[in-house]
Formats: sequence, C-alpha cells, structure tokens
Amino acid sequence: MSTRRPIWIAALYSLVLLTCSISVAKADRRVALVVGNSNYSNASLFLANPKNDATDVAAALRGVGFEVLQAIDANKRDLDLNMAKFARLATDADAALFYYAGHAVQYQGRNFLMPTDAEVEDEISFRYQMTPLDDVRAALDRGDGVKIVILDACRNNPIVNALRRKKKSGDSRAIDAVRGGLAKIDKAQGMVVAYSTAADEVAADGDGRNSPFTSAFLKRLKEPGLEIEQLFRRVAADVNAQTGGRQRPETYVSLLSNYYLNQTDRIAFDKIKDSPDPAVLQDFIAKFSTSSYVPEAQNRIQRIEAAIRERQNQEARQREAARLAEEQRKAEREAALRKLAEQEEALRKQETLRAQAAAEKVRKEREAAQAQEEQRLRLVAEKERKEREAAKAQEEQRVKLAAERERKLREEALQLLAEQARTKIAAIDRKEPTSPSLAGISTDIRTLPPPTEAAPTPADPCDRDGAMLAQLRSNPSIEAVTELERSLSCEKLRAQILRLRESLSAVANAAPAIAAQIKPVVEKIAPPPALVIAPPPPPPAAPKQEAAPKPPEPQKVAVATVAPAPECKKDEARLAKIRANPSHADLAALERDLGCERLRPQIVRLRESLPKEIAKEIAKETAKETAKDAPQPDQPSAAANAPTLQSAQSAPSGAKPAQPAPIVQVRSCDEERATLAKLRASQSREDVVRFERELACEQLRPQVIRLRESLSGG
Repeated sequence: MSTRRPIWIAALYSLVLLTCSISVAKADRRVALVVGNSNYSNASLFLANPKNDATDVAAALRGVGFEVLQAIDANKRDLDLNMAKFARLATDADAALFYYAGHAVQYQGRNFLMPTDAEVEDEISFRYQMTPLDDVRAALDRGDGVKIVILDACRNNPIVNALRRKKKSGDSRAIDAVRGGLAKIDKAQGMVVAYSTAADEVAADGDGRNSPFTSAFLKRLKEPGLEIEQLFRRVAADVNAQTGGRQRPETYVSLLSNYYLNQTDRIAFDKIKDSPDPAVLQDFIAKFSTSSYVPEAQNRIQRIEAAIRERQNQEARQREAARLAEEQRKAEREAALRKLAEQEEALRKQETLRAQAAAEKVRKEREAAQAQEEQRLRLVAEKERKEREAAKAQEEQRVKLAAERERKLREEALQLLAEQARTKIAAIDRKEPTSPSLAGISTDIRTLPPPTEAAPTPADPCDRDGAMLAQLRSNPSIEAVTELERSLSCEKLRAQILRLRESLSAVANAAPAIAAQIKPVVEKIAPPPALVIAPPPPPPAAPKQEAAPKPPEPQKVAVATVAPAPECKKDEARLAKIRANPSHADLAALERDLGCERLRPQIVRLRESLPKEIAKEIAKETAKETAKDAPQPDQPSAAANAPTLQSAQSAPSGAKPAQPAPIVQVRSCDEERATLAKLRASQSREDVVRFERELACEQLRPQVIRLRESLSGG
C-alpha cells in the first residue's frame, strides 16, 4: 500500500502540470498577414496564381487558429496600411506569421516586395515605390513568440530583365545590383524563414490554381501535430519532386523548442484525454500519429488497460467463488434428482416393454399388407406385359402389310417410269434419227418386254406419292422429280421432293452437253451394275437390186450404265465410315473429291441431316473449294464426263445379250444399314420414323420397327 501511494501522487502531479500547460496553450494568440499580388499596373508583370495562393493560405491559417489579415492586389498605400495593422496585432502575440506571394526583387543585398502600382525605373524607385522586407521584420519583432516568414515571391520578373537591358544599352540610370532571386535574411533568435526556392534563384508560378510551393505548403498544413521544421522539410521534398529538381525550397529555423502550426490534435486530445475507453485513444493515435500528445495518449491507454485487467481479475475471483458455491448447490440438487430419476427409470422400462409389444404387432400387420400389395402389383405388371406383347404383334402384322403394300406400289411406279422412258426415247428417236450415238436407242428399248398390267392406283394419295418418291431416290432423275413435284397431291412430301430436286440440279448442271441430252433416258432405264439392251433382230433382207446401191446399215448401240467403278466403291466405303462417325471435315473432303456422281445426292442428304452448325461449315467449305477448282464454261470437268456409254462394238460378236435387270436401282442395304447404325447412336425418334417411311431394304424393316418402339417408350 505504501508503494502505490507515491505512484498515484506522481501521476496526479503530472496531470496538474499537463492541465496547466494545456490552459496556457489555449490562451495562445496567433496572428498572420497574408498578401497576394497578381494584377500589376504594368500588364507584363501579371501573375495568375498569387491571389489564389493568398486566398487559400488565409483560409487554411484561419482553420488552424490564426487571426488573419488578408490583402489581395495591394498597392503601396494598401500594403503600408496592412503592415501597420499587422504590427499592432503582432505586439505581445505568441506567434506572428507573414506570407507573401507576388513579385519581389533583390537590390544591393536587400529584399523588396513589389506593390501592384510600383513603376521601377532606377534605384530611387526601390526607396519610394517598393516595400522593403525589413519593415516586415520590424513588425514581427513586436511579438513575444515565434516569428514566421513565408516568401513565395522569387518569380520571373520582367522588370529585372528590363533594367539589365538598360545597363547593356549604356543608360546611366540602370541598376547594377538588381537580381531576380531574394537574398538571405539575417539570422534572429525565435524566427523561421521559408523561401520558395534557393537564394538568388527564381521560383515557378505553376500551371494549376496554386504555385508548386504553396500547393505543397497547403497540403502539409493539413497534417496536425507536424513540427514546423519537419513540415517545411516535407514541403521542400514535394516541390523538388514536382518540378523535377528545378526548384529547391530552403528553410531557416532558429527555435529553442518545437512549434506546431496545426494544433488541431491538441483540441482533439483535450476532448478525449479523460475518456475511459482505450479505443478512443487508439483512434487519436492513428489519426494524429505525428502529434506530441501521442506518448501521453499511449500512457493513458496503459493505465486504463491496467485498471481494466485489475477489474477483470477481481471479477474473475468473484466469479470463481460464485462458481464453487453453485457447484455445491448443484451437487445437492443432483443427488435428489438422481433418486427421482431412478424411480422414473423403473416406470419408463415398464412403459417401453408395452410399447415394444404394440410396435411388433403393428409391424407384422404392415408386412402382411405389403406382401399382398406386391402380389397385386406383380399380377398387374404381368397383365400389362401380355397386353404390350399382343399390341406389338398386331403392330408388326400391320407393318408387314404396309410393307407389302408399299412394295406393290413401287413395282407399279417402276412400270410407270419404264413406260414413260420408252415414250420419251421414241420421241427422241423420231426427232434426231441422224445422231449416230442415239440412232438405235428407241429400237432397242422397244425390244424390252412390255410391262405387266399395273395394279389399281392406291386410294391414299400420300401412299402413291411416297412410293414414287422412294423410287426416285433410288434412281434419281431431275425430269421425273420435277414432274412428280408438279403433280404432287400429298403436301407433306413437298419438302422432301424439293431437297431431292436441289441435290440433282447441282449434278445436272456440271454434266457435259452429251450427258445432258441422254441422262434422263439412261437414269430411268439403267440400274446397276449394268443394263445391256440387245439390238432388235435385223429385218428380212430385201431382194437384190443391181441398179440401186445397198445403203449402209445404221450402227447399233446398246444403252447401259457404267458398272460400279473402283472410284464408286472407294467413295461408298468413305461415305459408310462418315455415316458411322459424322465429321464435317471428312464429309467436305469427300464431297470435294467425289469421283462417283451418283453418290452426290446421298452426300447432300447426309449433310442436311447433320446439326445446323456442322452443315453450314460443310456447305461453306465445299462452296469455297468448288469455286476454286471449277472448270471454265468451255472446259467441262473430268468428273462430269465420268459416266460413259458402252457401245455395241465393244462387246464380243458372239456374246449373248444380257438379261434385263430391274429398271430402277434401289438404295443398297449396306447404305441403309449404316444409316440405321447412326440412328441407334443418335436416339432421335423423328429421324427413325422418317427413315422407316423411306426404307427400301425390306430385310431391315423389323429392326427399324423395334428401334422405333424402343424410342416410343412402349
């Protein structure tokens, strides 16, 4: 106890001293005179920034507790009057500050401030039209405290240059000792002098609102608790960095103790110094880190924290005693509760046994009901399965009947197309009897066996048009497709006919002229692998006539399609691979390099079946390559001339004429099998239904039906 008493006495004594010092600081009287001259009577001396500098500095000084006299664009009389007022205010003041922004010159080692109405012609002008800085010094000396002079006045002065030019021209009134910069002020105790640039050098006026020096001074003046010498060192560093080293401010300080221009930290500390909350003092330290009150705030925080720890320890001891008492009471309550719990446990066991027996009874009843429900569901599932199988058998029977009906319709279409082919060939033979390559075509076609009588036309127009469309897909002909499109009765097939005609138009346009003349005939009567039509037997020989010469017999021509060439086999193999694994690059390459023209419609349909993005890329790439490699109009490409006719002279003279093959070539089962594999991978029911409607290979129909049923969910 005896040790603690001296500590409290010392703390109380320190608090009394601090209170006294703060009360003294509150009584400080600080005055300032701020002058800024921009608009001189001599227009060549105009400066843009001094009036802004003076206005901003005056406002900043008022904000930190100075009583400010302000003079903007002061002439000689105004400047003298303000100097007199400032001298009176500075008497016995604790701090006096003078700030000047404008023109100033150095003459014979003395500094002169230039009023706005000054007209400097010779040395006499300095004595009677300028204000010597010594007058400012005399006014500051009337104060008892710190004296501060801030000169942002070493600007570029045209008068100095004019006086120097007069001297060079020989004018006797010219001034020898005029210099642009300011001279150093004699040292004096208790004074701070800040120059905007080094002695005998010129300061910049700046391009912004304030000069570089004043701008840096205003910035640092806002920092509370910054000692005045440290403040001007930071100002000098800012100006040096802003001007790239061209302007180097200097400061002269002769003080025995620290002085602070911005003492807002003192006011803030007076408000929170007695606060019991350490957080408030921590905020003060963070905000005023350079303040002289930071050590005192830290000491106050330590004392508060020590008191808080002592209070916490005392509270902890009290809580511990209360805890022990509570534990004693708790132990007594637990003993009583334990006895009561044992009695309740016995009753609970009896109740549990009764509940278990009831639950077991409910479980058995539920299991019996569940077994009955499962048996019922199995019977229902079996019944549904049998119904599905019966429906599936009926569907398969219906599909078989539809397939048989479609097959008959195709046969009727084949016969109709064969008859149309014979009619057209006869017309061509009548129109062009002199063509050696077509002379025997109509005669040879007439030797074909006549078609059997066609079955009655189906009642459903869509079935009839669908059968003819399937026939044209297997043996495409642009004329037959156009005729079918013109006479179409089933509108839902028009889109498919349009795509088929577009695919055939590209091939027909590229064929040479001779192929264009006979292509409709050949495509309608020549199925793969070959169809050779034997010439008709020669007519009975006419009786010999010696007078008339025997006319030459016309050359007999057998019309046939080209047997599957190696190019077609190779292209068919590539097309089958692309169907199994679609790739826009491979399909575009196949379409560009295609040697078997009869596969081009299939490639076009495969490209149309792909997703829109891939199809567009393939079409674009194919069109680009086609335009690059397209032959000239008078030079048909070799691919268009690939199909040729086998003349009768190429066959052996004793060979038997080939048996007539089916008139129309049906799409091969291998191609449709590859398409079916692709549909199994894509799992698209719409594509499967469309494929089933256009199917030509009947042996694949059961597989297509099963695939469709699996996708239908039944």
